[in-house]
Amino acid sequence: MLLLGLDLETGGAFNTPPETNFITEIGLVLWDTEFSQPVDFLSLLLKPDHPVAPESVEYTGISDELLKCHGRPADIRTLQPIAKLMKKADYIVAHNGREFDRPLIEAAFARFGLKMPATPWLDTQYDVDYPRSCTSRSLIYLAGFHGMVNPFQHRAVTDVLTMFTILSHYDIQQVIANSQRKWLIVQANVSYDERDKAKGKGFRWQSDGGKTYEKCWVKRVREDQLHSLQVDCDFHLTVLEKP
Repeated sequence: MLLLGLDLETGGAFNTPPETNFITEIGLVLWDTEFSQPVDFLSLLLKPDHPVAPESVEYTGISDELLKCHGRPADIRTLQPIAKLMKKADYIVAHNGREFDRPLIEAAFARFGLKMPATPWLDTQYDVDYPRSCTSRSLIYLAGFHGMVNPFQHRAVTDVLTMFTILSHYDIQQVIANSQRKWLIVQANVSYDERDKAKGKGFRWQSDGGKTYEKCWVKRVREDQLHSLQVDCDFHLTVLEKP
């Protein structure tokens, strides 16, 4: 099976919505699951139309000066080889791809009137059944949990290789099955003084799954995980919607 790992670095300020954010780097790795090895790479720095926010420079190391020297124009010639790799793959894989990478790359294709290949996506933040003792889903934490150190954190290709090394510890068929399950947005019914209980169980204030919910703690979970989450929480849950 061929998986195309994709990671994007962006230049907007933290928490910038996808419609106003912009891509500074694209990293793609074509991975053969039979050999558990990368078989093709594509790494691109892109010249943006806007200055890179200082916090993004601090986070990734990708500065305006670097992009001026080594960046390529973000145009149709850049996207065509990406589309070619997407067509070769059985699945596209990204970490937090549903909320971050996929909307951004789809917007880039739409900007130039291109149709993105209909290759299905897997998300290693949501679709992998990590052990209960694995208490965070950040890529940095997951790398350490699985005994790795990423020497170039928040650079696209190295983040993809880290993601694939983590993914290789798990049954890819189960990950695919998980990706096809229904999802729920669940609210934690806690008071202000109990907010740390919700935070401790991975709930987020007002936003998860790419949508905002007013003045409540919410979490995006698979339908088959709802019962175990309720057992694990010492507060009641309310299902707000099924995305």
